[in-house]
Amino acid sequence: MAEARGAAERAESTVVELRYELGRPDWSDAFRARGRMRGIRGRLQRLLVPVLFAASVWLISDSLSAAACAFVGCLLGLVARTSVLAARHARVGAATGPWSVTVSDSDDAVRFTGAHMETRRGWRSLGGYVETAAGFVLLAPAPHLLVVHYLPKRSLGRDDTDRLRAVLDRRLPRRAARPPQH
Repeated sequence: MAEARGAAERAESTVVELRYELGRPDWSDAFRARGRMRGIRGRLQRLLVPVLFAASVWLISDSLSAAACAFVGCLLGLVARTSVLAARHARVGAATGPWSVTVSDSDDAVRFTGAHMETRRGWRSLGGYVETAAGFVLLAPAPHLLVVHYLPKRSLGRDDTDRLRAVLDRRLPRRAARPPQH
């Protein structure tokens, strides 16, 4: 009896609909979440370029203070890069207007509808997701795991957030090392 009820529930497709406009804070949250996902090894790899640049400045100029300035400058550039990317995505997204997104547990997966376009992404074209306190970050498949889209929680009620999380958990691997703090 319980198995028949479970099969009937799986046969019904869960659908969650969102309507929102993405801004700079949304994209900043998405890029920060992707950066945190890499763990300590990924963070150390990001330091490789500033360290190598600072070492080359030190070897060329024979000045430790110049090397330290080069290292700090590279670190600030990495931090500013996330902010610049978020601002660019928000500016480009503002031209498209509000999004209507339908996440379905069926084969349709995720349907993005803007003012002038409609796109569908199948579950196999997504590599996973990261949940933050403010939203869900959909990622491209490995090895790249780039940000595909951001689904803000502000456009959902508490029940819809739980339903969306359940659909994503059934269909995609969760890529976060630790759960978000609410």
